[in-house]
Amino acid sequence: MRYSLVLIYILFFNQMFSQDVQQVEVLKNDKQVTELFDEIGNSEIKLDVIDLLSQPALNIGYEKINDSYSSYGADIFLNFNDNNASRSWSEKFSLNPFYRFYFLNKTDFGGEGYFAEVFIKFSNIEYERDTYFYNPMPNEPYSTTEEIKAWDIAPGVGVGRKWVNKKGWTFEYMLGFGRYLFAKSGNDNPDSDYEVDNYRPEATFKGGISIGKRF
Repeated sequence: MRYSLVLIYILFFNQMFSQDVQQVEVLKNDKQVTELFDEIGNSEIKLDVIDLLSQPALNIGYEKINDSYSSYGADIFLNFNDNNASRSWSEKFSLNPFYRFYFLNKTDFGGEGYFAEVFIKFSNIEYERDTYFYNPMPNEPYSTTEEIKAWDIAPGVGVGRKWVNKKGWTFEYMLGFGRYLFAKSGNDNPDSDYEVDNYRPEATFKGGISIGKRF
């Protein structure tokens, strides 16, 4: 559901901004870029509105603009959902450092336009694991369910677009995917008398729609 909302909002806002973009004179030298950085700032705080509106979760980020075409930063995701359903998986907390490369800039506000991003997620996750026994004893259950808590790391890549106005307010969307390094499913010992089902995906999603402010 969250991923569908992100795609719908991205298509809507991309169309809206494409039809109503103010033409701004392109900056041509380093002095002008430096003056603009001094005016609106080269640091940015932002909030993901999709996580805030679609679920009880908070995603806040910080970005430092290196120059017109690169930046680095990190965002923190806090999930306040109480998910106890069977076959459930939940990312409860993640710290996500990233590095961005901006390109195809139509205006030179520094860190604006289309971008590609490389990131790594350090995630605390909770999920359920079912164990099925082939030949249980009469007084033993046929299956058991465990709540598992673990840490994992997921490198990934993403793409997106950002707009910046002259007062330093920013709007961006981003979509990215990563793969967990330690994720595994199934039974570690296929010759044993039980089977294990892990409802923990091997991939992770990163993205959303954010509003921010330069300072």
